[in-house]
Amino acid sequence: MSKEFLILVIVWLISIGILLKYIPKESKRTAYITFLFVQAIAWFYEYMQVLFKCVEYPYREFPIATKMSFSMHYLIYPTFGVFFIILYPLDKGKLREFIHTLLFAVAVSTYTLLIEHYSSLIEFKNWNWYLCLISNFIILYIIKKFVFWFKKGLA
Repeated sequence: MSKEFLILVIVWLISIGILLKYIPKESKRTAYITFLFVQAIAWFYEYMQVLFKCVEYPYREFPIATKMSFSMHYLIYPTFGVFFIILYPLDKGKLREFIHTLLFAVAVSTYTLLIEHYSSLIEFKNWNWYLCLISNFIILYIIKKFVFWFKKGLA
C-alpha cells in the first residue's frame, strides 16, 4: 500500500467522520447545500488549474478518467467549506469575518502545501502557497455569498 493511498484513506475517514459527528441537526440543510456548491466550484477551480498547467496530480484515484484529484475537490475542500459556513461569525463585525475567512484560507492552503511537499498527491508547477492562499480566500468569499443568499430563500 502506497503512502498516497494511506493518506487518502485517512483523510476520507476523518472528513466523513467529522461531517457526520460535528454538523448540528439544525444546520444539516445548510451543510448539504454548502457541500454541493463547494464541489461544483472546486471542480471548476481544479479544472482550470490543470488546464493551465498550474498543478499536476501524479497520484490520482481515477488516472484513466481524469487528470484531476477526486478526493481533494470532491470531499476535502467541501468539508472545509461546510465548516467555514457552519462556524461563520455572523453579526460579529467585519474584522472577525475577515479573520475567519483568512484562517480557513490559510488552513486549506497549508494542507495543500503539506500534501504537495510530503506526497505525490499534488505537484505545483506554476503555482505556490501565496497564489493558493489568494484563490482560496476568493473562493471562500464566493461560497459565503452564495450560501447566505441561498439561505434567505430557505427562511
